[in-house]
Amino acid sequence: MSKKIKNDKLKELINDDPLGLLNIENKSYGKSKTEEQRLIESFAEISEFFEEHSREPSSENGLGEHILKSRLVGIRSNPKKVKALLPYDFYNLLRSQETMSVSVEEILMDDPLNLLSMDGDDESIFKLKHVKKTERIRPENISRRTKCKDFEKYEPMFSLIHQELKEGKRKLVEFNEKDVTPGNFYVLRGVVLYLEKIDSEYQEKQYSTGNRMRLDGRTTCIFDNGTESSMLLRSLNKALNIDGFGISERLDSVIREVSIDENDVQNGYIYVLKSLSKKTEIANYKNLYKVGYSSGDVTNRIKNAPNEPTYLMSPVELLLTVRCFNLDVKYLETSIHEFFNEVNVTFEVTDRQGKIHKPREWFVAPLEIIEEAIQLVVEEKIQKNKYNPLVGEIILRES
Repeated sequence: MSKKIKNDKLKELINDDPLGLLNIENKSYGKSKTEEQRLIESFAEISEFFEEHSREPSSENGLGEHILKSRLVGIRSNPKKVKALLPYDFYNLLRSQETMSVSVEEILMDDPLNLLSMDGDDESIFKLKHVKKTERIRPENISRRTKCKDFEKYEPMFSLIHQELKEGKRKLVEFNEKDVTPGNFYVLRGVVLYLEKIDSEYQEKQYSTGNRMRLDGRTTCIFDNGTESSMLLRSLNKALNIDGFGISERLDSVIREVSIDENDVQNGYIYVLKSLSKKTEIANYKNLYKVGYSSGDVTNRIKNAPNEPTYLMSPVELLLTVRCFNLDVKYLETSIHEFFNEVNVTFEVTDRQGKIHKPREWFVAPLEIIEEAIQLVVEEKIQKNKYNPLVGEIILRES
């Protein structure tokens, strides 16, 4: 075959491209990429691998996968990189080690060119039977975030929300699907989002137990990192249930003044201590404090700390005392201990006679959080709140 005939055949193949698969966009190769662009592209390769194989890359399956695995481990260990990539983490690769499978049904749904349709054929082979559907959030159901073109109009709102959270005028709240309302703010994977709109309606859905009406549709979510998304309403609910919070309305910022007179009864003190023990198993704890109650002078109470198991047989530093009036003593002590029960630390301590003790009033929480909790106890508001150690904040309980 002559060279001319070969060139003609090649042109014919190029021109016969109804889907435009051979079109190549003009790209500017002269511009250097920013560090963030390179980071996003490197993470995109990991995401593409996950899309293709439905699992994370492994160090045991060749050099190519080993490189991707090492890259993912490096990203996970760098908080700055994790924060920058959260908007692009559609498969929860930055926070979860678990793999996620994709069903045949979902592959067929993701078919924009309709290449997998088989009109007239029996499609029963694609209907799964006796298989319980997973409750995981499907990445294709969580619409990809895009840049918010008019973000400048939302930016002042987000700045105000952050300021009010910092000042305690708003609180993180346990997420409740009943509270998903346009105009509200939420926190999803550490990023504040504003739910601007819900385009949904009740639709009849078929279940094994019968037909039920279910609210379904898409949302318009604006994120404080300058992106937006039109994720499904049910996907937003699932995502917030797994890793999210609500944000309360503005709280009453008026501080209640309390005046003390001769009719008031002093119940004692709530105190906070820090251990000065040099034992590794104790000294290695950050934000380890004893929260206790004393009916008398606290300074006098702790003089013998090095000889008392409750103080871990070591000297202590008194950080805070709160004088209490007109409160039930048992309520004071049990409320604060139950509140921090999830971060309670128990040590085995041997006294001078060789007897083993297990003091239970030591907790791991920031001092400012403990102060806030004590104030809630004094104001008898502790039951309406809870401490979430994952975010290190006190949040309102679901009402």
